Amino acid sequence: MKDRATKFSVLLPEGDSNLVPFVVNCLSRKKNVEIYVLGNNPKAEVKSSNKIKNFTHCPKAKTSEEWVANVNQELDRFDIDILMPFDEFGIHAAIELKDQLYQNEKLVFLSSLKSFELSRNKGALAQHMKKNNIPCPSTILFEKYQVCEKAPMNFPIILKPLEGYGGGRGIHKFEDNKTFEAFFESNKVEVPYLIQSYIEGYDIDCSVLCKDGEILAYTIQKGYLAGDDEFGPNVGVEFVDRKDMFTVAQRLMKSLNWNGVAHIDMRYNKNDGSYNVVEINPRFWETTEASEIAGVNFPYLYCLASLDKEFNFPKFKNTKYLNLIGLSKTIKANKWFLFNLKFMFQNTPLKYYLSDPKPILNIIYHKLKSVMSS
Repeated sequence: MKDRATKFSVLLPEGDSNLVPFVVNCLSRKKNVEIYVLGNNPKAEVKSSNKIKNFTHCPKAKTSEEWVANVNQELDRFDIDILMPFDEFGIHAAIELKDQLYQNEKLVFLSSLKSFELSRNKGALAQHMKKNNIPCPSTILFEKYQVCEKAPMNFPIILKPLEGYGGGRGIHKFEDNKTFEAFFESNKVEVPYLIQSYIEGYDIDCSVLCKDGEILAYTIQKGYLAGDDEFGPNVGVEFVDRKDMFTVAQRLMKSLNWNGVAHIDMRYNKNDGSYNVVEINPRFWETTEASEIAGVNFPYLYCLASLDKEFNFPKFKNTKYLNLIGLSKTIKANKWFLFNLKFMFQNTPLKYYLSDPKPILNIIYHKLKSVMSS
């Protein structure tokens, strides 16, 4: 039975993460939720938000132990119902040191440390998927500084760092031996990396909330407006039904006995119609707001599930979403889009900023101040 009246307070302990506005915006859609934020930047934009109950400034945590100490102090100050880490550092610290959290019964359910670390290691994940017959690109692992003198598979191929990068940065595509050899002649790869077969097709992603490997909620999104970088995130996405892709996501999450949220990057193979898992982001994602607009409020549902409150399996709408960069690109390409007010207020983040203008105004103010003083 769907629970609409459950009142609770939630602590978001990573107030300096770039993901915090997305999580706050989604939770704030429910009037029965009180949002507490813990961060180390006393001038954080979220501090001025009218959507949060309290912002606490704390020393920056350099270790998991320091992070837990900050969280424990906050839990002592306020009567919090749910503790929800939502980015990788906090999730890892909460899993690793759960026993050191004074009120760990308030922690959202999370995966095991083994599954979490496996999920964010592209090489280990590729090996796990091969072992469990989950479709994925052919993958060969290399150590840092190691030169791959000959392509280990047929072209086209991509080279991808295993650590220290995100958002498509550090990825290189090669069509032939000439460009491949030229890369190693002019570059030293300073982190462990992998080489994968490049799948002809398109990117498509599945966001999930799971408990004990079972998917409680999901959305599937496909890019329709690309950003400036070839391997970077799309600035416009469309939510679509793909039952065969969902089956792959189910198998993957079950194999990891996953708990919590994850954003699964996949690649559709236009040659055989298969969906191949490329990587997992074991945290919330930059299009969390887009999922909420499509009808699935992942942060809120995560809290409900952690409180053992039942809800109906949510269905998402087949709709489109533009982030602010995508909206700007669309208007530049077609000035008449400015008159599509319904889309702009329902399918972009504008509604969040108009209902809570102080954070975005602070960002604009500081940017203008920086320009004027330079």
